[in-house]
Amino acid sequence: VGYQIGEAVQKVKNTGALQNLADRYDNLNNLLNQYNYLNSLVNLASTPSAITSAIDNLSSSAINLTSATTTSPAYQAVALALNAAVGMWQVIAFGISCGPGPNLGPEHLENGGVRSFDNTPNYSYNTGSGTTTTTCNGASNVGPNGILSSSEYQVLNTAYQTIQTALNQNQGGGMPALNSSKNMVV
Repeated sequence: VGYQIGEAVQKVKNTGALQNLADRYDNLNNLLNQYNYLNSLVNLASTPSAITSAIDNLSSSAINLTSATTTSPAYQAVALALNAAVGMWQVIAFGISCGPGPNLGPEHLENGGVRSFDNTPNYSYNTGSGTTTTTCNGASNVGPNGILSSSEYQVLNTAYQTIQTALNQNQGGGMPALNSSKNMVV
């Protein structure tokens, strides 16, 4: 009986060693396969035609980023950002007060004076109708926790107009491709 127990223990030890050997063999086999795969890639990449093909693919991708409109992720990101800026201005513009502030100064010119701006996104929820003219005539303090100066409103509205023009440049079909440096938006 003691002999059989000793023999069983030896078999268990041998089985563990065999399993360890099998695991190491599998690991070595995986490493050799990876080496062969990488070696084949290095061999493929070292041929002039493969290098030329890789350069052509990179060039094509770069050209697509700037010259395409529907398939360019860069174009789509820029268009999304511009549309978001326009949308935000259209939502908040009606609630922005602006003007020269309480100290009108000589001829009301301080902080841009009292001014009217055409083609602005302005909507009256009380009447249900919108107007496209905003008059900056607020007399509250200009600055943080106050109103925008007329000149600050002009900067924002000019940016809004410029972005709107860019987004509608391509015969109403959206902004031109990013590499279209011929079209200057002013």
